Amino acid sequence: MAQEACSNLGGVYRKFKPHLLMVLAQVAFTFLYFLTEASFNHGMNPHVYITYRHIVSGLVMFPFAYVLER
Repeated sequence: MAQEACSNLGGVYRKFKPHLLMVLAQVAFTFLYFLTEASFNHGMNPHVYITYRHIVSGLVMFPFAYVLER
């Protein structure tokens, strides 16, 4: 009985995975918007912000690129 419920839960997860990932993406974009507004309100130069953003995104993506393209 427990194994059947577990496999059913996996099916539900597989069915709604795109929806869950879209909600996660929207939450991430909202967090990024608030972070951007806070940094601009504290006087950060937009060019410096974009530079920092590209550096952080490169550092975050590097492990995935290294492992997946190996």
